Amino acid sequence: MIFIGQRALHGPWDRLSTTQRLTARGLGIVAGVSVLAAFLGAADRPLGTHRLFNGTASLAGLDVAEEALDPVETAKARHELLRAQGLLDFSARFNVGAELAGLIYDIAIEEGIDPELGFRVVYVESRFNPRAISSAGALGLAQLMPKTARIFNPGLANEDLFDAQTNLRIGFRFLRHLLDRYEGEISHALLAYNRGPTRLKQLLDKGVDPRNGYASSVLQGYRTSGATFQ
Repeated sequence: MIFIGQRALHGPWDRLSTTQRLTARGLGIVAGVSVLAAFLGAADRPLGTHRLFNGTASLAGLDVAEEALDPVETAKARHELLRAQGLLDFSARFNVGAELAGLIYDIAIEEGIDPELGFRVVYVESRFNPRAISSAGALGLAQLMPKTARIFNPGLANEDLFDAQTNLRIGFRFLRHLLDRYEGEISHALLAYNRGPTRLKQLLDKGVDPRNGYASSVLQGYRTSGATFQ
């Protein structure tokens, strides 16, 4: 018997083996770790409990139980599992507090950016400092130039770019725009993000190699997170 809300579903669950049931229940435990950590006051601290879980095994367990569960509920469980695993991994790997890690992950997904790429861009740009200011005047987590940010939000004040949600939303939307413009060529999109699309075009038109090390810094060791983001 499996309970969803106040409903009890009989049948498929009862046909699972004890191992399959434990694996399926384990999904809820994994997904709940980040919530528990938040309640314990981990919003401003990196989550370190990722070592307790084997993400591959958990996903494999979901595959085993998939036929016995409702497809919609299975898709939701898979999404929540990937999110929980992602937050645990990114928070620990980049030494980012749980709250900020959640913002980066969720906004990246909503704006069509692979969370792995989103975290890497923010790391290279600002080292996750929401008050960062570059010598050129770029602001916040995603290091946005106010002029560029106002293309996406005309009424934006400079101070607004120090708000994490606002900055990430515009930064990832700009990056998504560039990925579309360069037909998914990540290196070109990153160069345009760093140097500006106009400057990149000028260099390319002159036959000058536009590479400056930025894209390489972001993409070193990069591999997609596996999250559904498009």
